[in-house]
Amino acid sequence: MLRVMIVEDEKPILDLMERIVGRHPMLQVAGTFTSSLEALERYPQLKPDAVFLDVEMPKMGGIELADKLRAIDEELQVVFTTAYPGYAVEAFRVSAVDYLLKPVTPDTLERVVTRLLKNHLLRSASRPQSAAENPPVRCLGTFETRKADGSLIGWPTRKTEELFAYLLAYPNRLAGKWQLADLLWPDLDEERALHNVHNTVYRLKKALKEAELTVELTHGNEGYLMRIPPSFTDLESFRDFMNRTSAIDERNAVEGENQFRTSRGALFGGKDYVWSLGLGAEVAAQQAALARMLVHYYRGIGDEAAAKETIRSYMWNSPFDEEMNAGFFTFGG
Repeated sequence: MLRVMIVEDEKPILDLMERIVGRHPMLQVAGTFTSSLEALERYPQLKPDAVFLDVEMPKMGGIELADKLRAIDEELQVVFTTAYPGYAVEAFRVSAVDYLLKPVTPDTLERVVTRLLKNHLLRSASRPQSAAENPPVRCLGTFETRKADGSLIGWPTRKTEELFAYLLAYPNRLAGKWQLADLLWPDLDEERALHNVHNTVYRLKKALKEAELTVELTHGNEGYLMRIPPSFTDLESFRDFMNRTSAIDERNAVEGENQFRTSRGALFGGKDYVWSLGLGAEVAAQQAALARMLVHYYRGIGDEAAAKETIRSYMWNSPFDEEMNAGFFTFGG
């Protein structure tokens, strides 16, 4: 998934762009701006993978803004939006990926997304990343596991994936075999359910071994224990940060912003695991708490633009949050 920033000085067009881009399954809106100057100021904190820039804007046009952003990050992918095809030559002067004629539609966007993803994959493959930046397993906003070579694991059965999810949710602790049988096969008799547990654990071990992941799954008479290394999942990194954080200040603001950007969305991508409902609610509460801490920090240092963007991003991912709907988050001071 690519994180994108949209800069468009006309608010109705910006709102339309945000809806179209936000609905694409491979794109996540990292920030939207009607001011090119504000976008330039916020860019280092948002760190998007790509930007959609209106060519004609007051004070600083899209092409000038692209030059300045590429000076900060030469790998940034730039897409221009314009009502005038004559800007195409100038757009490619700054190595733009493409340009879109207004009004942008889902079909025209799809063409550009294909190029953005191809470029992103090529660059990611050539740039080493730490485990913390790119954990093998992502549990927030999606649920995907990558092999040592970077390719996605294809689970042999849905129950194998669900068992892995449960052991990830409660790592480094014993999961009783009868407990697993009841959680995963509540409608089967005890003998058949336990048989399924043994078979599914075998499939899981085999899949993890073939994927060459550094996971230790052991068993004893009473159950199973999965040990995972630090930063193996985005969920564990997020939990660790939240467990040691009661407020955001200048010492942890960068880490807090990074966690906010990378740890959004429902646990396991909203998969309907009944046993995960309580944990999913806990994670959602922590995500809301982090958003509140960031808003409080940004307003404390007088950065209302950053506070507003944090609120907007949170509301985008959690539109039904009760505190937000009750007016906890406001765009005022």
